[in-house]
Amino acid sequence: MITRRDASSITADAENTLLDARGLTPADLIAAGTEARVYALGHDQVLKVYADPDQRSALETIADLYWRFDRTSVPFALPEIQNIEQHGPLLAVTETRLPGASMGDALDLTDPATEAVYLAAVRDFTGLRLTTPLDRRMLLDPDPAHQGEDWHAFLRRLLAQKLPKVLPDLRRDVPAVDHITDRLTARLARPYTGPEGVIHGDLYPDNILVADSKVSGVIDLGTFTLLGDPLYDLAGACAYYRMYDPDRVEVRNRLLAAAAQDLSADRRGDLADYLHTIALLSCDLYPEQNTDIRETGHYQWAADVLNAATTRRR
Repeated sequence: MITRRDASSITADAENTLLDARGLTPADLIAAGTEARVYALGHDQVLKVYADPDQRSALETIADLYWRFDRTSVPFALPEIQNIEQHGPLLAVTETRLPGASMGDALDLTDPATEAVYLAAVRDFTGLRLTTPLDRRMLLDPDPAHQGEDWHAFLRRLLAQKLPKVLPDLRRDVPAVDHITDRLTARLARPYTGPEGVIHGDLYPDNILVADSKVSGVIDLGTFTLLGDPLYDLAGACAYYRMYDPDRVEVRNRLLAAAAQDLSADRRGDLADYLHTIALLSCDLYPEQNTDIRETGHYQWAADVLNAATTRRR
């Protein structure tokens, strides 16, 4: 698992020194995420401030990915890193400023029309291709021993690494989890012969920008970005939309049904299986201090997804 110091580790003195050097003030702050604090650099650029200089290599890898995008393959703007430099204990990254505000801020997520805009944007993103290929599956954690690995073999290997850690808990909360994992392992044993593309891995409303009620950009690729079957992104996105709201099951089922309408029977099976794979691989990724993993929100979301899978297949 990739670990790093997050934006809460940025000290005021180091940040103010960097801002002074760039002619900025705290008033120029436009966003504060988990990994970085973001400042406006005029109308065309932003400055992202990271607490961990060791992220430089990862950010250079992301910049290289951005350079490879076939930007004509999607109908909205994509990120572009222009400069990366260390400034004292901080990392300063200059990026192109994309138009719009996050979908969650710009639109009413409970509006059916917004759901349709969201799903259309995710479908459009699944069409993103690279101008030059990357010989890896996981963008920021490539394993030289597995270069050229088949997409299904890659997922099967990740599951083999993850399941021993999470099955003891999941067996208490998902009675059919062994049946689910056996079925996934068998399905992933077949070679993958479908399309290959960029998988964002974290496509939810905050990472989709909207301007004038239209999708204007997609941001924040990196930590969860993969190269493989784009349908994996569609499966995850259907479950990330309003994922902690009281009516999340109804929302998820509605989006999955809409996403599956134009798919063949096998691809509908892939869509469902990818969602279950995502739940298994991510159920323990967001631990909370002094809290049993089974009591955390994301674990409970994953268990709910897996239990719903059993219900649907009866």
